[in-house]
Amino acid sequence: MTRYLTIGPLTEGPEDEIFLGVVAVRQLKALAARHPEPFDVADSPLRGSYSTARAAHERICADAADLAQDCDLLLIHNDHRELNKIEKIRQDVALPPHCRIVGVVPVRETEAWLLADGPLLASLPGAVAGLIPSTGREAEKVSDPKALLSRILPSDDTRELAEFLGERVDLDLLRTLPAYQQWCAELTAALKELHFL
Repeated sequence: MTRYLTIGPLTEGPEDEIFLGVVAVRQLKALAARHPEPFDVADSPLRGSYSTARAAHERICADAADLAQDCDLLLIHNDHRELNKIEKIRQDVALPPHCRIVGVVPVRETEAWLLADGPLLASLPGAVAGLIPSTGREAEKVSDPKALLSRILPSDDTRELAEFLGERVDLDLLRTLPAYQQWCAELTAALKELHFL
């Protein structure tokens, strides 16, 4: 019998949730496809109610505890400067045995991951190709990835852009980023603990 994996992202903002939710499902499906005993991954992550950037710690913990009842993996996102928030949530939330917390911590901001696929960005109408980082590693070195992304692709609908890039970003290019590699390693470890891998 095939097992079914459900994820719940708790992120800083709506664009983070959209992009990371889509990428997480794609990455987990790629892991499942390579495993001799595949598992199914829910296409739509269960959503949290509060932003990890704007809500008080107690509210985030309550949201995490609630989501954990229905999820196998809680993906808790913070930018690199706030990594301690994830550790504090791990300490303060009693998880059911079927659930694990995996931190999602891009270098600087999630937008660094949106910048990782230069050819995809360059293919978009109106993209300023000369501003696109030449490699994924260069994208992680950008001091303000959100500002650079808005200069490359001026857009009023950043949520639509986050979804578009999440659905199409080359996962192999993402895996060249050290922060993404770390996230994949934590995902794999959690899946092994839960006996999905």
